[in-house]
Amino acid sequence: MTRKELSAVVAECAARTERAAARTEEAAALTKTARAEIEVSRAGIEAARAKQEEAVARQEVITEEVKKLRPVWEQERAEFREHFEESRRKTDQILAELKEGRDERRAMLEALFRVMDRLPPPPPNLRSA
Repeated sequence: MTRKELSAVVAECAARTERAAARTEEAAALTKTARAEIEVSRAGIEAARAKQEEAVARQEVITEEVKKLRPVWEQERAEFREHFEESRRKTDQILAELKEGRDERRAMLEALFRVMDRLPPPPPNLRSA
């Protein structure tokens, strides 16, 4: 091999080395960009986890409050039902008394009309026209 051919081969190798170095730098830049994007994604994931944990904590607080309030709600519900039943009984009693009063009124009117039918007719000077 001649010196000229050897120089050409060395020049070719140097050019390939430079192209490989350029591709390596490009790959390193892409890797750096990818790592930065991964860090941004990780930060987003951590923020989402923190929000989720906060939401779970709030839900647990709400659940505990509901557990505390449930007996109060149940008691108020029972008291309402009791009051409702008492009101219903009183209403039924009032309706029964009204019906009884209506029946008594009818009986009294019937008795009054029977008594009026037995009375002698009024004298002629008291009769209306």
